[in-house]
Amino acid sequence: MHSRLRCLASQSQNRSLTRPRNQFPNHFRKFKPTQGGRLASSSHSFQSSATVRQQSRRRGRPASTYNFHTTFKSPQSTAISSLLDSTDGDDDIANAPESHPHPPSPSNHNDLPIDLPPLPEDIFYTSNSESPVDVCDDLDNDPFSSHLDRELGLDSKWDRAFDQGEIDDFTIDEIQDDVDDLEDIEELVMISEESYEMPTDPISMTKPLQEDSAASIVPATPEQRHSAISPPSSSRTFEDSPISVMEMLRNFDPDRPPTSGNAEELQLWLECFAQREAVTRHQQLVEKARDRKAFDSMSLMQRHIVQWFQGLRDAIEVRQKEYISNTDKRRASTRYGPFLCSLHPEKMAVIVSQEAITQALTCCGRDGSNGITLVKMALAIGRAVETEVVSQRRIKERYRNAYSSALEQADTADDDNDDKQEVGDADVGEVTSDKEPSEGDKEFPVDRWAFSASHLKLFWDDLKRLGMGKNKRSVQYAMRRAKQAMNSKDTWTDDDLTQVGAALLSILIEKAKINDFGKVEPAFRVEKRWKHGTNSRKSISYVTIHDRLYKIFLEDEYMSWAANTTRHLPMIVPPSKWTEPKKGGYRWLEVNLMRTHGSNVQKEALEQADLTSVCDGLDILGKTAWRINKEILEVGQRCWRENIAIGDIPSRTDFELPPEPVRPTFASEEIYDKLDADHQRRIAMMKEYRDSIAKRQRIHQKNMDLRSLRCSAMLKLNQANKFKDMERIYFPYNLDFRGRAYPIPPHLSNVGSDLCRGVLTFADAKPLGKRGLFWLKVHLANFAGKDKMSFEARAEYIDNNMDNVRASVSDPFSDNAWWMTLDDPFQGLATCHEIVRAIDSGDPESYECCLPVHMDGSCNGLQHYAALGRDTVGGKAVNLLESDGPQDVYVGVMHEVIRRVAEEAARELDFDTSDPDSLNSKERKALKYNKAAKLVNGLIDRGVVKRTVMTSVYGVTYVGARQQIQEKIEQKLEEKGFDVDEMDRELFAAAGYLATVTMDVMGDLFQGAKRTKTWLADCARLISREGHPVAWISPIGVPAIQPYRQRRPRTVVTVMQSVTVVDENDDLQVHTSRQCTAFPPNYVHSLDSSHMLMTAMEMDRRGLAFSAVHDSFWTHACDVDEMNEALRDCFVELYSKPLLKDLKESWELRYPDVEFPPLPELGNLDLSEVKSATYFFQ
Repeated sequence: MHSRLRCLASQSQNRSLTRPRNQFPNHFRKFKPTQGGRLASSSHSFQSSATVRQQSRRRGRPASTYNFHTTFKSPQSTAISSLLDSTDGDDDIANAPESHPHPPSPSNHNDLPIDLPPLPEDIFYTSNSESPVDVCDDLDNDPFSSHLDRELGLDSKWDRAFDQGEIDDFTIDEIQDDVDDLEDIEELVMISEESYEMPTDPISMTKPLQEDSAASIVPATPEQRHSAISPPSSSRTFEDSPISVMEMLRNFDPDRPPTSGNAEELQLWLECFAQREAVTRHQQLVEKARDRKAFDSMSLMQRHIVQWFQGLRDAIEVRQKEYISNTDKRRASTRYGPFLCSLHPEKMAVIVSQEAITQALTCCGRDGSNGITLVKMALAIGRAVETEVVSQRRIKERYRNAYSSALEQADTADDDNDDKQEVGDADVGEVTSDKEPSEGDKEFPVDRWAFSASHLKLFWDDLKRLGMGKNKRSVQYAMRRAKQAMNSKDTWTDDDLTQVGAALLSILIEKAKINDFGKVEPAFRVEKRWKHGTNSRKSISYVTIHDRLYKIFLEDEYMSWAANTTRHLPMIVPPSKWTEPKKGGYRWLEVNLMRTHGSNVQKEALEQADLTSVCDGLDILGKTAWRINKEILEVGQRCWRENIAIGDIPSRTDFELPPEPVRPTFASEEIYDKLDADHQRRIAMMKEYRDSIAKRQRIHQKNMDLRSLRCSAMLKLNQANKFKDMERIYFPYNLDFRGRAYPIPPHLSNVGSDLCRGVLTFADAKPLGKRGLFWLKVHLANFAGKDKMSFEARAEYIDNNMDNVRASVSDPFSDNAWWMTLDDPFQGLATCHEIVRAIDSGDPESYECCLPVHMDGSCNGLQHYAALGRDTVGGKAVNLLESDGPQDVYVGVMHEVIRRVAEEAARELDFDTSDPDSLNSKERKALKYNKAAKLVNGLIDRGVVKRTVMTSVYGVTYVGARQQIQEKIEQKLEEKGFDVDEMDRELFAAAGYLATVTMDVMGDLFQGAKRTKTWLADCARLISREGHPVAWISPIGVPAIQPYRQRRPRTVVTVMQSVTVVDENDDLQVHTSRQCTAFPPNYVHSLDSSHMLMTAMEMDRRGLAFSAVHDSFWTHACDVDEMNEALRDCFVELYSKPLLKDLKESWELRYPDVEFPPLPELGNLDLSEVKSATYFFQ
């Protein structure tokens, strides 16, 4: 039908169709001819055939000869192909057939001397001068149009109008509804991706993203272009059923990435094809399972994947079809249906199984429970689906841009070509580079359904065959909503994510089964557990994984699969520079400059802020090149295989769980006398039962924690193994709302644990120079816990232990495994290797070392507080001033805590403690403290108080401090042989007492920090009471807005059950107490991040490598001295500004109705002395 529209448009030149342009229906305006005989969506006036001939001659091309090419096998393109067999003009065109089963090859008609009319949009001319955007727009709408006309019953109505010459009598109102429906569906199916081959080399899709690369996409000469865009030997059309993944990847080994050596191609594969790789593996297993012998040879994990995958895929496809056909009667289907249809069923099956297993394994034990809440699981699955949809949309958009750039370059080259040789017309699917692709590249197939909605086209065909009847309108509506879910750039709401996640999870629970020694059981369960609140009881649903399945996945190392499908991986090319809040980092994946937690206010502030310095700092951190230290990786892998629990490698053996105790039963009607001996015995029995339950629960929780640690270690090891052969890897960075910088990859990065840092090293090595070996020794001594010695004493300590260092290198698993005793064993072992190699080289100064050396702040939060308040006493305690040796603030606090605890333990109480029930509240508290002091007296060391001191400036609460101290006290008592499982009450009381004493000592020793912290909290309280979130701009330019607001629980009905989702958005009231307590540490974090980014830019100006983890700055060993100078200069520069005064003045402008308290009194600290403070960072 559209071909008839085009013919009408052509003939209208002679028929004098003079209807005003703005009165034509959308179909007419969309296909008007433009200059050069092209048709496009722009609203140009009609041109005569003579004008077309004149323009063609001016462009150096005979008007009667057109060189064209098309791969579309749609009815309209077939009709145009049929025209080539005729020798007449307009008369034959008007009667051209609508379809042809086998259109002739265009290459057979390159030089037919016929005078063609203005041509339709499925034929592309390199002489086109119109906007590439118009081309892309028409690609969406054109190829499927005629096919859908017949589907919707429009074909006959339009044909009658054409044949009878009654088009002018048609009113817009009669056809507008049909036109709108047609456009909605033809845009939905995006058949342009289905009707042509994607580029054979994925790198051609990325080149337009690089500078000066557009010219490289299209060959330079007409001969080269004609060769490059020759049609493939065979191409599928939208009439074909989707080919299997195995066929699409016939020459692609899913276990190995592309091996062409092109880093950009591999980066595309890493970012965009991870899910396709997982689908391929699943399909391979399905194919393999058809052979009984092959099936028997599979691991248990692979067998379960085979058994699940087909069932999941089929069930998801059924659910999608039910939504499209309006036959799904589930209560929530209208809400989740469009999002469920946004991906191919195969890909959905992979995502739900991968995400559910990964979440169930890694999240167990995090919140003190076995499993993950149903809401968190549903949200995680929904986010995984959304991420994949966004990725596909981004790939499609980038590909269109690549094609448009190629076409524009071809047009420009053709215009400048003096010879009149014909130029091959650019085929939509053959946008290639000017370099001849290798054989491997030529055969690299592209997963076309990964970028389109072919499954919806199949559903449409099925419904057409079955007949839609009265459901046609509802089907069209469902299609439109599915299109919106796929194409809308709006973020999916939490309700949407929960709905689609719960729908997929319900299918997984129904289809995923496990054979537990002959008994078939669900692999996943939903359990309801009661949680006691202050005023009511409520149940929370948890999703748990079958114990048998957990053991299978652990044994088969399932996490190696999960590592391959992690979306945000390290990069193997430098990250893209940050230019906008949503533009930077990865090449294809869309990530945000800031993790805004959905706050629109924060997003608007980012868009209006000057982020030049921030982006520069993130780009510098991101461009630092890393590689995997294979020696340390092999050691970590051996520790895992041989169940050697060390550092981040947990034990693979669970603690023995005692049997569940039997609850004692008593006659409920019996009334007991409190003084009766039987009653006292029953009370003792119930106490024993409760203690047994608590003990069993603690051991169970330890096992859950081990599960989470094992999964984390597996992910890190497997991801490091994945990148071990890469010469260079990179970590793109973004910010949290305070301005702190973090690598985006979640598992493997330098911000990770000791294992992650141990397996990472700089990609570029530099000679150690005069001081490099010295700093390596200091670095190793720090890992040995000698960081409170002078630098010279630390180096001497390593010299004295050189035998241990060499033994660790020669045989890490010998009896003398000294490296295993270090605080950070894997980083320590890596340093041992470098020291031994440097010494054995014979010339340590010339030895090229790539190991990063760290300089860490001395209780950095207190350093920033001391600088803010110019606190001399506090500054001296945290090494802002020069001293003979490093000042240890933790030791100072420890000594005072020990003194107070010993004093309390020695105190004699002046009341009778034999009858605790007779004591008043004051006496009971005194007795409690006295018992606690006696329990912990003699157990206190630096490690017990360190975490509480370190986090006190960041707003640690009493509860948090108590938990930190209790962990350390338990370890001390276990070392002394106590059964801590039998001492739960005593430990709880002792940890609470010690937390109180430690926090009191901190307040007494650091008065200046306390004053500054109090002033910040008071100001935040005043702002939040006015209903405003606390907002400020960091010294480096980050607009920070605290996101803490009152939570609003809301019920969401899902296909599984009604769940409670908590809203936290900008429309809710601010959470006054959280705004107040969180602001002081958040403000200090914004200051330390400013210092770090300033240092990064200074190091870059000096041409030195730099990385950092908040207050730990890293560089090459030979450059440590220069980094020390740079970071001190930046710190002095930062605090030379009146930061608190500027903060108050900005608030007074922002909140004019708030009267802020006066600034805290400043001390007399001379900041310039920081430059000479040797142990400021150490």
